[in-house]
Amino acid sequence: MQFLRNNLARPWVLSLVAMVGLAARMWLAAQGYNFDMDSWIVAANIMHHGGCVYVETDRYNYSPFWFCVIHGLDLLGGHHPAVLRYLTSGLLSLVDLGIFLVLLKRVGSLAATLFFLNPISIIISGYHCQFDNFAILAALGAAWLIGDDFDQPLNRRKYAGLLLLGLSLIVKHDFFAFPVWLAVKQKGWRYKLPILVIPPTLFVLSFVPYWSTAGGSIIQHVYCYQPAEMNHFYKVFVPAGLQHLCDSQTLWLAALLVFAFVCRTRTVLESALIYLGLLLALAPNTYNQYLAIPMVLAAVYPSVFFAVYLVAGTVHLCASNDGLHWLSQPKGGCVWLVADALCCALIWHLWRPQIRRGLEAMVKEFQIQFGWPK
Repeated sequence: MQFLRNNLARPWVLSLVAMVGLAARMWLAAQGYNFDMDSWIVAANIMHHGGCVYVETDRYNYSPFWFCVIHGLDLLGGHHPAVLRYLTSGLLSLVDLGIFLVLLKRVGSLAATLFFLNPISIIISGYHCQFDNFAILAALGAAWLIGDDFDQPLNRRKYAGLLLLGLSLIVKHDFFAFPVWLAVKQKGWRYKLPILVIPPTLFVLSFVPYWSTAGGSIIQHVYCYQPAEMNHFYKVFVPAGLQHLCDSQTLWLAALLVFAFVCRTRTVLESALIYLGLLLALAPNTYNQYLAIPMVLAAVYPSVFFAVYLVAGTVHLCASNDGLHWLSQPKGGCVWLVADALCCALIWHLWRPQIRRGLEAMVKEFQIQFGWPK
């Protein structure tokens, strides 16, 4: 493994990784598009004729940031849908490259390479054109600025980190519960409050320019948006008795709150990555584009379970009717295996020492009971 790390750290190898990763994403952009890119084209057309996206379509459920980006790319591409698709894939590929560079600096060349060349991220950025990676890049920058010294008061650097976390929420609200995780780490209630208030306030303020004409539509399509629930984690891991007491969404939100305390002593970077894994593993729904969300976690903390997640997720994206549909859909699909592998990967990462000690104790007990040789 050290040999691999040393060779991956060579500049020419890293340059090759970057070129291959970018080329793969742009090649997939030429393979067509699905519902997501079609929605961006709809938003671009509305912006082109001066309309309001929130009022004229129900296919946009995010803050204004992304449709402003799409509008800018559309203007740059001369209002041609095919050009817009390539520009969108190109931009998201550069965002992935930004994550690659952040991981290279903060974690190492192996993690950076595993992230940039993993098929799931390549397919989502190149073909699906979903932009969770944009929010993740901003959140990684926020984690770096905020740092891990929570015994001291907030300073300018930490406030800059909170502003960047707010930008992450504005881009896409994946980290909506993460301010709670940071507040749990911070000492002193007077410093917890800004952490809890600043990022979500920035998110809410991003809608102000559109509120007078589209307030009702924003509430309906963004704040009250309810995607179809698949409940993979809920149906497999939650006892039937508990299912009668709370629904999957309540359990998901409660779990994100509980794990803020479970991960209180971990670094901000590790906490952010664990948060992303939990966000998908416990979520009431699992759509294709969500599969890329935990890939930074998988790259930084690789395991056998994440390898299963990567393989199953890649097969699913290649076979799905909403994906590349290159393969025949496996009987029963791969989404259940993807969800189970992610849950196992998180359990292994969070409690690996305890699991190992428990397994060692079981082996010793069997040796004692059955007289097995040591």
